[in-house]
Amino acid sequence: MKQHIEPMISRQTIAYLSSVDAAGFPITKAISKPRKRDGLKVMYFTTKKPSTSVADYERNNKASVFFADEDRFQSASFIGHMEVETDAAIIDELWAHENAKVFSKGATKDEYCVLKFVADSVKFFSNYETAVYEL
Repeated sequence: MKQHIEPMISRQTIAYLSSVDAAGFPITKAISKPRKRDGLKVMYFTTKKPSTSVADYERNNKASVFFADEDRFQSASFIGHMEVETDAAIIDELWAHENAKVFSKGATKDEYCVLKFVADSVKFFSNYETAVYEL
């Protein structure tokens, strides 16, 4: 079943990121799919720095990333840690590639933020079966 996870998440345009807020409660938001991935283990997302989720991840880096394919009745829920990326090469690569689409309404590079998610495990649901894989 693990071989079906990567194709399923590649078909999605939206991911759901969950963070832990200042009061200790989970908060989930929809965001564009990862801008870059390294298999199933590492995913990069882009957002604006003055967002509450960035502050949440800086305070508590526990995170979840969820993908759903409603047509095929499949989902993948990744558990891991989120960090604000500091590698200039990755930031520049994603800025150059995605800036026009993501920040077309006027964000500057100073407001641009890359979030790096590193997964520990994934729970995959397909055909009424669930499997958990350590990554």
